[in-house]
This record gives sequence, structure tokens and C-alpha cells, in this order.
Amino acid sequence: MPRSAAYFPERGGCVPVNAELVAADELRDVVIVGARCAGAPLGMLLAERGYSVEIVDRNPVGADTLSTHWIRWPGVRQLHEWGLVPELENSGCPPVRGVSLDFEGRVLTGVPRAGRAEAVTYAPRRTALDALLVAAARTRGARLRERFSVTGLVTVDGRVTGVRGSGPDGPATLRARLVVGADGRNSTVARLAGSAVVEDRGTLARSLYAYWSGVTEPGVRVVFRGRRGISLWPTHDGLTVVSLIFPPEEAPGPGRAAEFYTAALRAVPEVEQALKGGALVTGPRAAAVRNARRHAHGPGWVLAGDAGHHKDPVSAQGISDAFADAAVLADALGAGLRDATALDEALAGYAATRDAQRLAAFAYTCEQAELRPFGADFLADLGRTAADAQATGAFVNTFVGCDAPSDAGWLGESH
Repeated sequence: MPRSAAYFPERGGCVPVNAELVAADELRDVVIVGARCAGAPLGMLLAERGYSVEIVDRNPVGADTLSTHWIRWPGVRQLHEWGLVPELENSGCPPVRGVSLDFEGRVLTGVPRAGRAEAVTYAPRRTALDALLVAAARTRGARLRERFSVTGLVTVDGRVTGVRGSGPDGPATLRARLVVGADGRNSTVARLAGSAVVEDRGTLARSLYAYWSGVTEPGVRVVFRGRRGISLWPTHDGLTVVSLIFPPEEAPGPGRAAEFYTAALRAVPEVEQALKGGALVTGPRAAAVRNARRHAHGPGWVLAGDAGHHKDPVSAQGISDAFADAAVLADALGAGLRDATALDEALAGYAATRDAQRLAAFAYTCEQAELRPFGADFLADLGRTAADAQATGAFVNTFVGCDAPSDAGWLGESH
């Protein structure tokens, strides 16, 4: 098998030995646990720099996962830098150009712009996006073990020097100079490393989302009514993902999620009209995200993406943040990965940059996830903004992430 070839075993079939795997006792530069939006790009970037990288994931490549789908402009800009936007479009992901934002009937619409060009965004199925990212990592030279579950960390004199786990080829110990936990908000690496939770705001909102066919909504539509928010995003296969966010105390009882979800959508005439002629093709999936951030690193280990910092999907920043972590960590490591002292300094620098980039957005997302009713002053300001084309454009740009938000965040002083 060529080194750059991706191999996807048939579902339900025997999983063969991956020809790209190295001997368990070989010392790698990096083992990355998790092959999604943080781990796969990081593997790609480090392999490009000449490091030996092995990515492991307990799931097969392209397995579905709960996701906000939308990649805000900072994340799309990162995909452009990596040269992956053409591949994303070739996968059948429709470009998102127009934006419609409806706050209690105050509606702002526009096409966001980055400089003189349209800021086109995307809301891909994770089955397609994650597979694309892994393929890019492998093409650049990173190795992959699918269906490999990490069960322990290897340590020498208090320093992490690898992982233990098991996959289709049996148990294995993978030695590395650095272990990266990019394995999501329930990170095994974070748990095994004893990463401390430095801030925990708890679960502030709940979400349900499902896929619809036959919806002709051309762009992003977001509607807020009371303490509920509804979003429509065009995605792969001619489908639209429709999400509902609501307070935890409104959570439906067992077996009532579908009834609750459809009733909430029908209660908003504008949403019901947008879905007219559409058909629900999947049952709603539920998410309740704990807003928390962990200490990012220790001797021989580091966390990236949701493993170290996760927040409610109300601000749809998760994918973009994971891409940013990959880029910042790859740059921080530089040429110092093979020297322990330089590595520890690089990890500390990464953690400081991560916090500087995330803390304001974390606090603001938590505020928005409380879903308090919009204030009268904010709604009045929105009415004036909607009547001013330049102000509307600036608001839409901030929402998409083309312009840096004010201290109040991407919705402005909303509460």
C-alpha cells in the first residue's frame, strides 16, 4: 500500500493489519489520540514538518458524531490555508453564502464579506469532514490506527512517554516523545493524565438536531424566540440540519424528544414556513454540553480541541477552535519536539496562547447559553441596525466571524 493511501475496511468485515503501522517499540515523535477536527489537522501539520506521527482513534474513519456542523469563517480561512476547501466542495458540501438572523422578529439578512470577497462558509456532515481531514494527514505522511482504544499512559520518571491500548491487531504499547489528547470532551488522555478542570460552568442548555430533506433554505437561518433558538444549515446529500436549543428545565421526558422537537419548530411560523415541503429523515439527536476547560498540558502530554476546552454549541465555535488549536500547537512545537526542556516550554506557550484566544469566547458562550430573554434596548438597537445596510453588514460579518467581535461578543449587548 502506498504511504499516502487511505484504507477503509468494509463495514462488518475483517479489519486487516494496516500496512502503514510501525513496530510498537519504535519511538515516534508524536502519538495523537483522536482523529477528528483537532487531531487529524495536527497530525497533518506535524508530518509536514518532518515529525513521525501516529494517530489513533477508537472509531473507524468517518464515523458520525454529534456536531454543530457549521464552520465559522476563521475555520474556513484555516481550511483555505491548508488547501482543503476544494476537496470539501468536491465532497458535495454546499457553500453557505447568505445569512438570516431573526431575534424576536427583528430580522437582519446579508452576505458576509472578508475584505472584498464573499466569506463563504460550510456546514459539512462530520462523516465527510473528518474523513477528508484524515486523508490529508495521511497524504502528508501521518500514520493511522483505526478502532484502537487507549487504556493507559506509559510514564517514565513522571513523564508521559507513550500510550497503551488495543485494536484489531491486539494490545500494543506505542512509545512517543509527546502524547496529544485530541479525543473530545470526554477525553481519555485528560482523565489518565489527571488534567485538572480549571473552570466548570456546568450544562447551561440542551440541544436537539435532526436532518431534513426537501428544504430549500439557501443559506444559514437562525431564529430566536423566547428562550429557544432554532438554526437551519444546508449540508451534504441535499439535507438541512435543523437544530433546537432550549433551557435544561424544558428537556422532554423519555421517548418524547421527537414530539417536543417538532412541536417547538411548528410553534414558530417563520420556521414552519421554511420547512414547508420538507421531510424529517432522522429522529432528533440530543446533546447536553458541559461548559468546562482543563489544564492544557503536563510532562510529555498536551490537550487540543474539545479535550481541553469545550463549550455550548450556541456559538458554533467548536470546529473552528479545534482547527486553531492544531495550528497553534504545531507552530509552538517548532523544532523543539525532540528536546524535553524545549518541549515543555513549547507546551506552556501553546497553553498560554490557547487561553488568550478562548477565555473571552468561553465566558460569552456561557452567557448566551443561559438563554435569557433579549433586552428591550438590544431589540430596539436591532431595529435600527436592520434599517442601516452598513450596520447590518457589520453585524452579519461579526456573526460569521469575519470581523473581530466587540467585548460583548458576536451578538452584541443582547441581554
